[in-house]
Amino acid sequence: MVMRNYEIIMVASANQTDEEGQVVFDKFKKIITDAECTVQFESSWGRRRLAYEVEKERNGIYHLLYVEGHGELLEELKRQVGYDEKMLKFFVVSVDDLETAYQNFEALKADPQKTANLVSEVIGA
Repeated sequence: MVMRNYEIIMVASANQTDEEGQVVFDKFKKIITDAECTVQFESSWGRRRLAYEVEKERNGIYHLLYVEGHGELLEELKRQVGYDEKMLKFFVVSVDDLETAYQNFEALKADPQKTANLVSEVIGA
């Protein structure tokens, strides 16, 4: 199987404690390792306001995983997220380099104003 690099963003319901949210994320990490894929990096982004209401919820607990895996893993994760009532959203982005993607995210997380500045530069505001 061809292994590719993915940034996986999971959003769990904010109607649970942080510990309960971590249990949910750990369940999905186990699915990844059981599929003989590896979680290279992970980052908890914590509770954040959603851009739009999802399943009548306005907030979610965000967690990012940087994974080396195959396409079958993505299908299984998508299927399992559909079964889990505590998960609101699941996004996957293919990345070239896991370490660079992780470091870029951590830098933006540490300095949120940098994100606003980058967006302003792109749109010319």
